[in-house]
Amino acid sequence: MHRLSYVSGTGGVEVSLDCRSALAGTAAGIRGREWDYSIGYMSLSGVTRAARECSLSVSFMRLASADELRRLADRDMSEGTPGRLEVDGWSQRAYVTKAEPSSISRNHVTMSLTVVLLDGVWRRGHTEQYVPRHAAANAGDSLDLPYDLPCDLAAPSARQYIETGEWGAAPLKAVVYGPCINPAFRVAGNLYEVDATVQDGGRIEIDPLASPRRVTIVNADGSTADAFPQARRGVGLDGGEYIFQPLPPGRHEIEWDGSFGFDLTWFEEEGEPPWS
Repeated sequence: MHRLSYVSGTGGVEVSLDCRSALAGTAAGIRGREWDYSIGYMSLSGVTRAARECSLSVSFMRLASADELRRLADRDMSEGTPGRLEVDGWSQRAYVTKAEPSSISRNHVTMSLTVVLLDGVWRRGHTEQYVPRHAAANAGDSLDLPYDLPCDLAAPSARQYIETGEWGAAPLKAVVYGPCINPAFRVAGNLYEVDATVQDGGRIEIDPLASPRRVTIVNADGSTADAFPQARRGVGLDGGEYIFQPLPPGRHEIEWDGSFGFDLTWFEEEGEPPWS
């Protein structure tokens, strides 16, 4: 393990647990993985990855770092806003529910932290950007003819793709930038659409990993509005127009009218932080 930190869910403040002032060592307590299931006759049922409790030993060589972690973790607990554990680029929502000191000196304390990992998986995001087609044309993708014609020749629109990992379906987060009306795009046979208007400088955030899942309009002035009712959900998962549809493995073409720009973030998921 090269880097471990706790990021507060209220304000995003990060406390490193792998530095000169705090050291979690190999952090063996948060390694490993576990499935929940019920055993039947020659079968398993109810297979899922649930939240689990684990223990993490941390030595603080700077007492102020221990105080900072305590204050942030307690605030997250009391306000119900889970933080994140981040391990070498992988993250999972988590609460730090208890701390038990085992060694105390004037400038040093070692304690066992009880951590509840909420998601059952560790995730790492990959973001791709897709710009409006008129923006690409303005950037030099058109042919400026040396004749006084009312128009120039634009280059054919290049196809846009997104490629995900090979191990399973990937949650897909989207941020759509205004101005746009009823923005929609299609990937891997599924239509992602929100029947709403976004003004210039605003955006729509589609977040399948939030709890609960959210579709939010963020206006240019920072104000927000719930757009979940305006998001197309069809008949649900695999129905062809589900706003939170995960992406299957492979390379997929992005289809949209090119009138707006957006970011797509797909998430790798692993049962434990990879060893290699």
